[in-house]
Amino acid sequence: MTRSPSKRPKRHGFSLVELLVVIGVIALLISLVVYSAGTLQKTSRGLTCLSNQRQLMVAWDGYATDNSGRYVAPDTNRHEWDWVRSVGTNLGPGNTERESAITEGSFWTYVGDLRLYRSPLSQSENIRTYSLSAFFSDGEGSDYWGGPPSWQIATRSRIPKPSETISVVAEFDHRGHNINGWGISPYGPDWIDKLMIWDTGYFNFAFADGHVERYKWAGESYTDSDPIEVAFMRPQTNVYYPGPDWDWVSKRLFPGSRALYGGW
Repeated sequence: MTRSPSKRPKRHGFSLVELLVVIGVIALLISLVVYSAGTLQKTSRGLTCLSNQRQLMVAWDGYATDNSGRYVAPDTNRHEWDWVRSVGTNLGPGNTERESAITEGSFWTYVGDLRLYRSPLSQSENIRTYSLSAFFSDGEGSDYWGGPPSWQIATRSRIPKPSETISVVAEFDHRGHNINGWGISPYGPDWIDKLMIWDTGYFNFAFADGHVERYKWAGESYTDSDPIEVAFMRPQTNVYYPGPDWDWVSKRLFPGSRALYGGW
């Protein structure tokens, strides 16, 4: 009697190689999901930052409407009508602002929400990370920069190009809080004040006509070859950089002066 050959048992499950491939695919998918979630979250915070600036512009315009077209002062310790009052007991440890610095400012009635003064992108504990242009109202732009009185934009009628005139920025000041208005030198590539760089690759701005822009960095490094993130986080005030970002911002500080007076 001839014995029939035995049949091999059917194989069940996966081989080690197949398991490793599946695990690798799953790991790749998880990393893509995590990366996408982080990117979306950051983009969402960037959009909220722009929304905050837009709402500050609504308040900015409301203040002007109630004050014969005159804008609120962008400084923090120079006038009774400053938009925030960062003086005396309104400052805490490390020169940081207390809530009273905001609630006692002339802008508070028109804003009424502390959250709108701070960018969700900020990595500092400061309750305010936005600043107004120093060239508006009675800001230090009219005297600190040593320019003629024509630089000072006091009312709506003094803004020939509102859609090209920066009014609100997200700033990082190393002195504890954003002191007075924000600006850069009109004489040369000197930032003076620094923009907040926590929205990596972008600067956020609001303009005098109320629109907002998320400006993408054109440059990658400054004259000392350090990246923008490093240069803007240094404790010293000035960063010299005759590059495309400074040029873009400088043209939008007060373009009306170029239109009316033939340049700075």
